[in-house]
Amino acid sequence: MSQRKSHDLECPNCGSSRTFKRGKPEKRTYGLAQRYQCKECDKSFTPKSIKPSSRSAKSADLDCPNCGSSRTFKRGSPKKRKRGFVQPCVCKGCGKYFLEDGKKGQTPAKPADVDCPNCGSSKTFKDGSPQKRKYGLAQRCRCKECGKCFLEGGRKRRVVAKSADVDCPNCRSSRTFKHGSPRKRKHGGTVQVCLCKECGKYFLEGGKTGQTPAKPADVDCPYCGSPKTVKRGSPQKHEHGLVQRCECKECGKSFTPKSMNVDRRKPRITTAKPAELECPHCGSSKTFKDGKSKRRKHGNTVQPCVCKDCGKHFLEGGKKRLRIFLKGKLIHTCYDPPGLQHMENITCPNCNQKKAVLKTQFYDNKVQKQIIFVICLGCGQEFKGEGRPWSNHTSRMLGKTILPQPWKFEEDIWDLRELYPNTPEYDFRQLFIYFNNSGSSWFKDLLKHYILWRIKSGIKSTTVKTEIYKLKHFGRFIDQQGVTCMQQVNRSLLATYYNQERDHIKKNTLTLEIKSLDTFFRWGNETQNFITLPRLITAFDYPKLFKSEPDPLEESVIEAIRDNLHILPEPLQLMFMLGFWLGTRPSELCHLRKDCLKLDPDGTTWWVEFEREKSLDEHRLFITTDLVRLIQQQQTYINELFGEDYSYLFCHYQQLGKTSYPSYPFMKPIKRPPIVTSGNNPMVKTINCLIQKCNIQDSNGKLVKFTGAILRPSRATHLINNGFSLDFVRIWLKHRDERTTRRYYTRYEPGQLLDVATVMANVDQKFYPYESNPESLRQNPELHELDGLKMLNGEPLYGYCSFREFCPRFGRCYTCGFHVASADKLSHYKSQLEQLKIKEEIAFNHGSSEIYESYKQIVNALESIIDALEGANERDNKATNSPELG
Repeated sequence: MSQRKSHDLECPNCGSSRTFKRGKPEKRTYGLAQRYQCKECDKSFTPKSIKPSSRSAKSADLDCPNCGSSRTFKRGSPKKRKRGFVQPCVCKGCGKYFLEDGKKGQTPAKPADVDCPNCGSSKTFKDGSPQKRKYGLAQRCRCKECGKCFLEGGRKRRVVAKSADVDCPNCRSSRTFKHGSPRKRKHGGTVQVCLCKECGKYFLEGGKTGQTPAKPADVDCPYCGSPKTVKRGSPQKHEHGLVQRCECKECGKSFTPKSMNVDRRKPRITTAKPAELECPHCGSSKTFKDGKSKRRKHGNTVQPCVCKDCGKHFLEGGKKRLRIFLKGKLIHTCYDPPGLQHMENITCPNCNQKKAVLKTQFYDNKVQKQIIFVICLGCGQEFKGEGRPWSNHTSRMLGKTILPQPWKFEEDIWDLRELYPNTPEYDFRQLFIYFNNSGSSWFKDLLKHYILWRIKSGIKSTTVKTEIYKLKHFGRFIDQQGVTCMQQVNRSLLATYYNQERDHIKKNTLTLEIKSLDTFFRWGNETQNFITLPRLITAFDYPKLFKSEPDPLEESVIEAIRDNLHILPEPLQLMFMLGFWLGTRPSELCHLRKDCLKLDPDGTTWWVEFEREKSLDEHRLFITTDLVRLIQQQQTYINELFGEDYSYLFCHYQQLGKTSYPSYPFMKPIKRPPIVTSGNNPMVKTINCLIQKCNIQDSNGKLVKFTGAILRPSRATHLINNGFSLDFVRIWLKHRDERTTRRYYTRYEPGQLLDVATVMANVDQKFYPYESNPESLRQNPELHELDGLKMLNGEPLYGYCSFREFCPRFGRCYTCGFHVASADKLSHYKSQLEQLKIKEEIAFNHGSSEIYESYKQIVNALESIIDALEGANERDNKATNSPELG
């Protein structure tokens, strides 16, 4: 093993001569460079300015300006600077680098001859050249002891805080000092920012009128009741007048007297009023009212109060908190009312006493039971008790049948099934109507007579629920106002009701409420149940409504939902497709009958029949063969689940949470129609999950908001965009007036209205004005010539049409019973038949079932037309050649 030889080259890091070569010389831009390693400090180095021969570090021959050591060495070659050459050096003592002035040779650090302002040491040196500042030349200096830099000369940093010679407006202390320079204000005058040494708060001296002391507020503090209160700032303008912000000197809290209407000419001052009751927390009698009284949801009024001793807030007139103690330990807390709810026939398993009271209760969806926790007042033991039976709402959601209750006028709960006989149970959104919490007893009796009269007049059950809700709110209001009969109701009382009590509701809701009250007043005056002042409600009382445009789903959104619809359960897929195709309302879709599918007597067209919600009549729309197949599968699925006695096409589903999307393995079918409301409707819930998971956005880049009611205007707009007329869409949705269709359901430009006759034959997804139709089609109301028009598939039409109303065939005129063939067009029918057979074969080869069925129907109809026309020609020829006719 060869031994490495030592060289005379000293280490530039520690100065040791025990250095050795590391490897072979490497080629660099300036020549060969040899890597060395020091044995003492174990550091590697490469002399940059030498060739492979070794060269020792040269001494710098000057003291270090940082530590004063003489063990300094040159580091590299001299470098050219602006004012000459400088030599980089390194100190072995402190390890720091410094520069040796090459122009003047060794330049030691000059003493600064000033003490350090940070540590007071006199060992200070100048650092660099003097620098020109705003207020003169400044010399940068460095302290050898603490190592910090500071400036000598220029603007002096040490500025003695001047006394403000004013008392602090917050704590009245005289230890105040000026903070910064005076400042000029916008509205004139100069102010001085001051600082108080005692409280540490800032304040202003001077300004427009000089020093302005805090003015007393002349009102007691609502928190502690102290009269030592001062005003903070200027009065501010609010909705009910000017208000003044105040601060208490005792507790330091800020407050605004709510009942103080500050006026510079005539101020109103309201002091905190005592509550005259004991604090429920500490029992103190030093309690005060905190603000105005508040009206609760169910009619009672409470007064917020505050205790001066404990500082806690409580309510006067609300529920009282009851605490039950056992052996000094709190075992139960409740409110009065309802107070203690004793549980009968429940025995404590610990002490066998029947002193159990209800602590809490909730409904567990997993076990589908009502869970209650009770506590024994004898031993303080908490245990589970047996739950009460399901409520009527929960039972209906689970498909349970609620037994009807006998109807009595005196009762506060009426069963709607007794008032609306022969109505299916699930057609009621609410089985019972409640008259409790309607105000005074005399108004409740009037309300019962009015509702009974409205039911006999033929209004729907949903309207009954809405009118009761509106009139119960009015009954509670007049009871609070001290009204004892309807003769005391005047226009000023109604103005107070609408301006103060109902100012938070929307204009549409307010319009319906005014209409309900107007109907109630007219009923009382006409039936002599009560007499009111004339013209209580006029036409000017109704708010002005602005009709908003419909907001249907965009075409891109519908396509995105259709593309991802296959991942949802099949019954929910069918609900969406049927709801969009038929354009039904949510209740009509949920209550669709299982036998809704009908077939024409000729066996060519399938129809869906359903009952409309608003007019309670039947509606009939044609349907495609693909949807027919899905409906038949759904019928089989429902029969296997619930049997033949269940009469609805769809059922309700539970356990459709977001975590189980999209397979929903725990989806549980319930024997009842789907719930109509969007929050509980299974189809709406799953479609909203689909939109969120697939990130389906509209044209504004926002997630789509889907509801069951949005399918109806979306279908109407889809038909309009595909070339169907407004009258056709009106009949499809079965509206009485086309203005309803245009205003609420379609986004339609006024210059693109079509006639129903155009749709009957020109269903080619283009817009044609009515004037472009043939003259015979516009003038003859009984028979219309179809020559020159086209069918749905683009083929020309020949013959006549005797049907003027809504056309259900969508341009398939040859398959319609109202089509009249033209005898002189026999050759055209034959050529058209040959072309259609070719297209029928192409559709069959490509597997397009819907298009193939369409062509097949038209081909069969054309063959029948040709056979009939040829048979008629043969009969005419025979009749012409008979010997009887000569």
